Amino acid sequence: MQSYLHNCTSVRATRSWRRQGRFLLFYGLLVGLVEAGILLGDPGDRARAGLLGLVFPGLGFTTWASADQLWPALGWAGLSLSAFGLSLLIWFGTGNILAPPALLGLSALLASHPERAGLDPLPLSADWPLVAGPALWAVAGAVWLRPRRRRPRRVHAAPAGWDMAPTPGTAGELSVEDLRRQRLLFDRALQPAGDFRGFEWRDQFQTAAIRYQVNFLSYALAAAQARYAPAAGACFEAAQGKLLHKIGDHRLWRYWQLENAWGRLRLDADPVPDENIMYSGFTALQMSLSGLPDDLVLHRQGREWRRYSLDRIAGRLADQYRMSPYGLLACEPNWIYPLCNLITAAGIKAAGARNGTDRWTGMADDFREALLREATRADGRFIAFRSALTGIAPPAPGGIVMQSFPCLFLNALDPDLAQEQWHAVRAELGRRDWRKLFWPIDVGNYGFSRAAGYAATAAAAAEMGDAGVMHECLARLDTECPLRSDRGVIHRDRASLWAHCLEMIARSIGRDRLRTMVGAAREQDGPRLVRTNYPDVLIARAVAGARSLDLVLYPGSDVTVSTIAIGGLLPGRHYLTGLAQPKFLRADPSGVATIEIELRGRTQLSIELFV
Repeated sequence: MQSYLHNCTSVRATRSWRRQGRFLLFYGLLVGLVEAGILLGDPGDRARAGLLGLVFPGLGFTTWASADQLWPALGWAGLSLSAFGLSLLIWFGTGNILAPPALLGLSALLASHPERAGLDPLPLSADWPLVAGPALWAVAGAVWLRPRRRRPRRVHAAPAGWDMAPTPGTAGELSVEDLRRQRLLFDRALQPAGDFRGFEWRDQFQTAAIRYQVNFLSYALAAAQARYAPAAGACFEAAQGKLLHKIGDHRLWRYWQLENAWGRLRLDADPVPDENIMYSGFTALQMSLSGLPDDLVLHRQGREWRRYSLDRIAGRLADQYRMSPYGLLACEPNWIYPLCNLITAAGIKAAGARNGTDRWTGMADDFREALLREATRADGRFIAFRSALTGIAPPAPGGIVMQSFPCLFLNALDPDLAQEQWHAVRAELGRRDWRKLFWPIDVGNYGFSRAAGYAATAAAAAEMGDAGVMHECLARLDTECPLRSDRGVIHRDRASLWAHCLEMIARSIGRDRLRTMVGAAREQDGPRLVRTNYPDVLIARAVAGARSLDLVLYPGSDVTVSTIAIGGLLPGRHYLTGLAQPKFLRADPSGVATIEIELRGRTQLSIELFV
């Protein structure tokens, strides 16, 4: 990895850089043709204003900037430029590629009819507007087309305590406090599949979209189950089933019909087949980690509309990577996000581990090269996003989390690159003010808090085995967004649901845990806890041996009497329970046994075959 980075010191003739050049060359030719038409064709004043308006936003209004209406004309020019800037934000936020040219055309049309803007059609005698357009685009071209050289990133020494793996709970089980945190997730996941109470409806185009809350709810529950309760079905399977149903709800994917229309000029409403990895890629990872055999079913007007197996989704994603000119895929029309690609690649790899279809090995090297070539800046830092249409990667807000959070998923794909990236993050955290490094906006609900940034970085730190950063992030989260308890459920008032999910991931995984989950199929042999009554019974631990099952359960309230069911037993055989009463249970012909237990605080059951 280091040798590759050190060899990348020549001019960065990347695909994105070349596309930037083609884009600016095309527009430069357009500007030249317009200018030539004005100079040689001598159009009327109105046509001239309209043509100049197409050269640069608002430039057409300067045609009417004579002495007595200088400021009104310049005001309209500034307003047009601001509106065009807003259209660029709309393009970025929703993939609406039609917005910028529409605003530019509308501005030019208005400039050609000045009386509609309250201006007299009295042209300016000077010709400086003719020079201004080419000059502005020449400056832009000089900035964007300058040679880019990749500076070799300094590889920082591993900080003290690097090998300390986070240990969120007591040995092998969730703490009582984390069980209460987890209840917030279960309460939302286990409600009726069509019910979204407790989810945060803000918009369906950006980071607060409901689909991300569903995805990360699933990831968080899968992480907790994999570490602490791999032998528990019960509420975990029920929650994952309902979350998979929710992600197929038409309200969560109908945005794509709009984005596909105004971003790709296509009318297909199906969110799975093409250039929409913020849905298909994220869902592939959700399906892989959940362990469910179910297909993704897209529901529309109360009925099944389309059905996709995990293997079909992963295969389609892998095909798109092979055909992509950038080597990376667009999340929304014409916008490439490195983080989305890392999550999608993790979904492809996890699907292969689960289904035995190893697509990832054949694409790993190309993906890594594309990530380094197209998704990193000259100093090795990740870009936030890149326009696939123009190749331009604008500076973006977000702070340190844009560099830290990708490590959570990158470690499952390329541990060496993830470690180098994390070393750089750790070095920056060590030399700068954390409150300045973490953006004070929770991108999960657009509220004013650092909850999402702290939780996302804590999750990445846990995966990378950096206990120091993880605990510091969680401590700051406690300070800035204090905990509240409501009927046994712990939550943070100022934190988004997405931030709560990330915090639970941080508290559930340890070093390389997600990497293990992505790279290995889940084993489900041996006895299993197949049924409990939630929230009467909370599962802190469920780990199986070949013929045994170790359970640690807590009551949802002070004292609970409840019936649980154990499956995967030898039919007709007796098992010890590890309890004073009852001491034994007997499996029925299907290998299932039920037992009624009284829970008073922490209750441990050691189910073992009686021989």
